Amino acid sequence: MSTTVAASVSMRAIVVTRGTPTRRGVASRATFRRGDSLATREARPHAGAWRRGIRNVDHVGEPSPLAARAGLFSPFRVEVPDAIDESPDDIIRKKKDTGKKLRLRIDGVWYDCTGWARAHPGGALFITLMDGCDATDVFYALHSYGPNGDDTAARRLAMLPTCSGPDEDAEQFGLSEDTTAGVPTAYGVLPDTGLHSNDNLPGDANPAFATLRKKFDDEGWFRRDPLKEAAVLGTTLGLYAIGWFLANSHPILAACSIGLGMQQAGWLAHDYIHGRGKWCSMMRGFGSLTNGFSTEWWQHKHNMHHSFTNIDGRDGDIKLEPLYFLQSPEVTGRPDNPGFRRWQHWYGYPLYAFTYVLWRRHSLASAIQRKDKKELALLAVHYGWLFGCLPLSVAISSVLLGGFLVGALVTATHQTEEIMFEQAGEFVDIQFRSTREADVDGLERWLWGGMDTQLVHHLFPTMPRYRHHAARPIIQRWAAEHGYDFRISTAKEIIEKNWTHLKEMAGVKIPAHI
Repeated sequence: MSTTVAASVSMRAIVVTRGTPTRRGVASRATFRRGDSLATREARPHAGAWRRGIRNVDHVGEPSPLAARAGLFSPFRVEVPDAIDESPDDIIRKKKDTGKKLRLRIDGVWYDCTGWARAHPGGALFITLMDGCDATDVFYALHSYGPNGDDTAARRLAMLPTCSGPDEDAEQFGLSEDTTAGVPTAYGVLPDTGLHSNDNLPGDANPAFATLRKKFDDEGWFRRDPLKEAAVLGTTLGLYAIGWFLANSHPILAACSIGLGMQQAGWLAHDYIHGRGKWCSMMRGFGSLTNGFSTEWWQHKHNMHHSFTNIDGRDGDIKLEPLYFLQSPEVTGRPDNPGFRRWQHWYGYPLYAFTYVLWRRHSLASAIQRKDKKELALLAVHYGWLFGCLPLSVAISSVLLGGFLVGALVTATHQTEEIMFEQAGEFVDIQFRSTREADVDGLERWLWGGMDTQLVHHLFPTMPRYRHHAARPIIQRWAAEHGYDFRISTAKEIIEKNWTHLKEMAGVKIPAHI
């Protein structure tokens, strides 16, 4: 086939399969890996049918303008979406200069966020990324709205001015609604209507999910249990205390005890940062004090992951090149590194031991850059204890063990699930497609620290983790009733799946032009 003919076929394939604008936004294209093949699904509300698709090599060989580059949100580097050619400040300034609005839809109401975006506690970036989209389910997932322990975010939202939807700009400024042309991505063309800051289309909130959320609200599932909170905190601090006591006489036992404590402290700090209410607010610095983690750095990085789970170009947790290749470079258009990639299934798991080392580095850099005196003080106390009260071998071994136990588990439930390229879509649908739960019990469940109920957590991040297992069967029934695939496997199956996927990506043959 000639190059001209191939290009012609390529473009026809894009036009046919790219999806059309719907109430949810662009009909999504998703990928998951079976060896070096790609499977695709047309994302329809509650659809679960899969069909084999033809990979468009001519097209995916070009870097996507929505692909991510190194930046703040990656576990290994700082991650900023390439979709943003302009900074949030530039976007806000341009909106004001042209008389347009930066707007979000929540509970069917459009809010004008143009003047408030910079004051958003989560940063203006999230507002500009969601410009022109329905943010209802994301808002309730990550914010304080009353029943989950606090109502601060709900009160702030009520103070924002309301406005018309993006169609107002189309009428006022004569913007094109022609979707036959647009922004090319690795799996089709996103319509470029000019209605949104970053080529988004608004998806709808899920009314059935709102009913489920209200059930949990009314039944008190988000309330904190003082006895359970005390038990998990006491267990975690106890591991630190035992390790500290044994540090000089039994350094190996000490490193194991403190390493386990650091792992559990990571899970607990994660719960405190997501949680709402006075107790969680008071404990927000727990991760800084026990593990040397910056609360602000981690929160921004992690909320990006929650808002855009497994969406290429926005979720930095799935862009780990050049150390890990979760997708073929032929698909992402990002640079290949065959020297690393061919061995990644062998060094991949041992390298997770450096998870905490890298998070600590990013945390310290973030706190210094922001000149956050309170956070820097907590970090100083932590490092004073770590290197001043413990033998160096114990301190280093503890950090490596804790990092390995967290890194090997926290990544396992997402990395082999679907990686998507749509930049909008339904929040609930994306969580089901990108997440797998682990069926564990006993000591194994304790080690997972709530990451075994990852889908429950992603749907309801502010719910205390000790309520997740009781909530799981309720969500499973709801998912079955509404056509969602609730994925769950044993821990052994999940780890094997991850190792196998790394091995498959290691063996992918990439054409020389990539």
